[in-house]
Amino acid sequence: MDDTLLVLLLTVIGFFAVILSLAVSKSTNNKIIGVCSAVAIGVGIFSYSYGYSYQAGFSFSIVIKALLMVCRMFSGGNDFDAIKETPLFRNDLMVTLFWVGHFMAFYMTASTAVKLIGERMLKTLRTRMLRTGEICLIYDATPDTVRLAGTRKRKRPIVLVSEHSDTITGALADSLGGVAFDGGRTACADEKFLKTIGVKGSRRRLDIYCLGDDPTRNVRYAEALLSALEAREVDPSVTSLFLLGVPEDRASRMLAADGRYGYGELVAASRYDLIARLICEKRPPWSFIRCDGSGRGLNDLRVFVVGFGQVGQAALKLMVMDGQMEGSSLHVEVFDRRMEEERGYFDVCYPQMLRHFGIVLHAASANSTLFYERLEQASPSLIVLCTGDQGRNMEIGQIIYRKYGESGNRPCIIQCTPDSVLVEEQEYHLTQLDVHQLDRAAMMLNHAYCAGDSPEADWRRCDPFGRASCRAAAAFVPAHLYAAGITREEALEGKWPPPPEVLENLARTEHRRWCAFHLALGYAPMDAAELQERCERYRLGEIVNIVNNAAGATNACLVPWEQLDELSRLVSEVTGKPVDYKAMDRNNVLAIPDVLRQAAQEGAAAKGK
Repeated sequence: MDDTLLVLLLTVIGFFAVILSLAVSKSTNNKIIGVCSAVAIGVGIFSYSYGYSYQAGFSFSIVIKALLMVCRMFSGGNDFDAIKETPLFRNDLMVTLFWVGHFMAFYMTASTAVKLIGERMLKTLRTRMLRTGEICLIYDATPDTVRLAGTRKRKRPIVLVSEHSDTITGALADSLGGVAFDGGRTACADEKFLKTIGVKGSRRRLDIYCLGDDPTRNVRYAEALLSALEAREVDPSVTSLFLLGVPEDRASRMLAADGRYGYGELVAASRYDLIARLICEKRPPWSFIRCDGSGRGLNDLRVFVVGFGQVGQAALKLMVMDGQMEGSSLHVEVFDRRMEEERGYFDVCYPQMLRHFGIVLHAASANSTLFYERLEQASPSLIVLCTGDQGRNMEIGQIIYRKYGESGNRPCIIQCTPDSVLVEEQEYHLTQLDVHQLDRAAMMLNHAYCAGDSPEADWRRCDPFGRASCRAAAAFVPAHLYAAGITREEALEGKWPPPPEVLENLARTEHRRWCAFHLALGYAPMDAAELQERCERYRLGEIVNIVNNAAGATNACLVPWEQLDELSRLVSEVTGKPVDYKAMDRNNVLAIPDVLRQAAQEGAAAKGK
């Protein structure tokens, strides 16, 4: 009886092991089938070749008989009785191996039937697997956008949610070893759904990615899920949200703050913003400026942007914010045959940026005579193609390459689409961005200045404009190191600050970058009358930031470096407190090693987990 129970127990365990093997990702399941196939074929060929030849010797009919029996293995057949009396198969180990090979052969052909029988059990098993460890929840994903969530990098349970039941989501979940749920807001963003996947309190990490093409639906789902998380008393510190296609100012109300429930971390960005970040990460504008070793640029940066749709406008703002260097001037020309239809928004929202940097907008295409005349006269270092059509981008790039041939002064060409960036011959896709870590450097920078309880807490208290400012400053840190001729490792090892002359030039560059950032976000310099009026209001006891009018988008510090001393003197006199705006820029540069060190420690801690 004990032997019967043992056999029964092991049989049940074996059957559920087969079912469980179907709960893994499709790629893992394919590997299992590959191993089973190799073992089954190897065991079959050896067993029947050995058994038949031992009994009857060699003949071609014996070879054919052995081959047929190997094939019959995959339909559940065997001929053990014919070979069991051979010496080798009197050994229990060989008999066990024989039946293991036959089981694996039958498993391969029966796996489809087993999967059909266990379809519900399969989803139940995968859902049970969601109850431990971190969870990656992805709303409205496609095979392409799902990679933005880093599913290939992180081994953790995957939950895919869609508003409607469809085979694509189910197949995608199957390929990732995850679970698909449908029903959208009603079935997949309430307390019952969170209970199903085992989310409550502060025990488990939950990262949410809303990746649909409709930003409104993304926001709607994120808000509904947030209400359910609050009802389940989930600690905000264990949650994060990534919203695709949504401006941060629209999403920031869902970020946890003092007295307000929300997500612990939040990143909201359009595809166009992400494309600009990808360019900044792979081939930033400042990298086209040569430096003299003292922190000064040796050449002006000349850039052509072709196409002025949303991608082209995002690229232009990037050129302005990240194309600054003391000793160098930025010159940008934009070409679009539909310029008069596209430029209205920029003329109204960013007039100061267009005027300050002398940006020239041409109502002409890259096929026009004007484009090639300007190409000859300006000799740009960088050409950014943003026509919106990958084929058109490639066509223009090839024509420009043919014009320059193999000459050494050929410009670098970056081709942009809403999903990818092609730098020369190297393509980078948006999915290569680690959106989960997208803001970590900016968060560390903000924490270095705020020195609060934690980087996350300081970041949540930061308004959308402040977060954007930190991102821009963090993205520019490599530019300061480049201009100083110092590597990241050298800065961390103590080779900082640089010599006084270099530090002063870096501070000038930092001021130019800061000004460019504000101008690229629609700010304008504060005129003398407004500055005087704000000084008077301060003298009368009103609590007012003298130099910054956030509501009116003006700032008195948007002046050349040389005028900062006079502004510092004025504000110091009015407030009775010492103010040095040049020192603020120098301090930003001096803080670089601290920011790098905190980011390194954060990365090491993340790896340790």
